[in-house]
Amino acid sequence: MTGKYGTKYEGVTWHEEDRDGGPFMVRIGGTSEFVSNIDSDCDRSWPRGNVKIVEGWDNPLALKYNSLDEAKDAGADVWEIEGFHTSVESVSWMRS
Repeated sequence: MTGKYGTKYEGVTWHEEDRDGGPFMVRIGGTSEFVSNIDSDCDRSWPRGNVKIVEGWDNPLALKYNSLDEAKDAGADVWEIEGFHTSVESVSWMRS
């Protein structure tokens, strides 16, 4: 998948220095809402796909990704399906 401006990660921000700080969550830009499900093949919507979102940094339903690259891919899917800007957030800071 490549965005209309030629980059796979269009609409996704992250900090490369967080690479070893996983797990990661995908946050809807500037909010306290996080991705809880991505269904790229949902046929009940047009264009095809559906993203579910939950509220809160500590919400157990928010998806966690083991690697920064997995989270970036998920953020790119959210952009492709919903057009929402996202940021990849390391959750390691919540354990300290």
